[in-house]
Amino acid sequence: MMSPGDVVHPKLKPLLAAAADQPSLADMTPAEARAFIAARTVARPKGPEIGHVSNFTVPGLGGDIPVRLYRPITPRGVVVAAHGGGWMMGSLDSFDATCRYLAQASGQAILSVDYRLAPEHPFPAPLDDVWSATRWAAAHSAQLGVEAQRLAILGESAGGNLAAATCLLARDAGLNAIRLQVLVYPPVDARLSIPSLQQFSAGYLQTARDVHHAFKIYGLGSSVSAQDWRISPLLAASHAGLPSALLISAGCDGVRDDSFSYTQALLNAGVNAIHVCYPGMIHTFFGMRGQVRDAEHAQTTAANAIREAIG
Repeated sequence: MMSPGDVVHPKLKPLLAAAADQPSLADMTPAEARAFIAARTVARPKGPEIGHVSNFTVPGLGGDIPVRLYRPITPRGVVVAAHGGGWMMGSLDSFDATCRYLAQASGQAILSVDYRLAPEHPFPAPLDDVWSATRWAAAHSAQLGVEAQRLAILGESAGGNLAAATCLLARDAGLNAIRLQVLVYPPVDARLSIPSLQQFSAGYLQTARDVHHAFKIYGLGSSVSAQDWRISPLLAASHAGLPSALLISAGCDGVRDDSFSYTQALLNAGVNAIHVCYPGMIHTFFGMRGQVRDAEHAQTTAANAIREAIG
């Protein structure tokens, strides 16, 4: 295994060094993991002011789903956003700054979804919530103050998995309003046999143990098998007819190869897909605006793609 110092961005080396003696996700209880991400959120810069931000709920299969709407002046469409956190942590607050930047840069409304978390609510609860919120957004454009049929979906990490699966559900249900899927280092193959997971198994903040642990917490091996496309979107029988896609990955990330594989699957099915891989970056870099310039570039790339797709 190569040394992190050989490939990782210089600005991230102190972060990795500081994390070396700290427990990783696989060593934390859900409560500890959630406290960790909450503390990290407080320490990061706040996002920009947006014209109007509101919290409310939308109906879901398991009850009302909390959402947060970021509405800049005169948006044309809305982006359903699913935060990361290994299906067991993350919240509206942890994704707040990123959603604010995306709303500001794209000019579109962002609907952030506070989906239920495992292990209290394992598969398919998180997916049910993102899918329910997406259907609600597609049916309530007037309430959101946007034009009909101008919808996109974005997900980071575990949220990227949920976003990809939601697009497959939408296609099969005949919901054609989604114009773009933005998947940020999404884990899309629960078989977990990709080379990058071995190459970056330790020393890069997220470990291979963390990835296996997150899938297990989500329900892999208990409530769902790795062959089920709802947890492994790469294994869907067909990817034809899916929305255009932008995939963003990190060069030093165990799940990096999933982005290459999913991009190829989409292209093979005739779907417009672009993959941007950021060398030297690690998992979670997308939210590190102010720490590494690649985070700002990646967010801007996502925002530009959203603005162009929604039009």
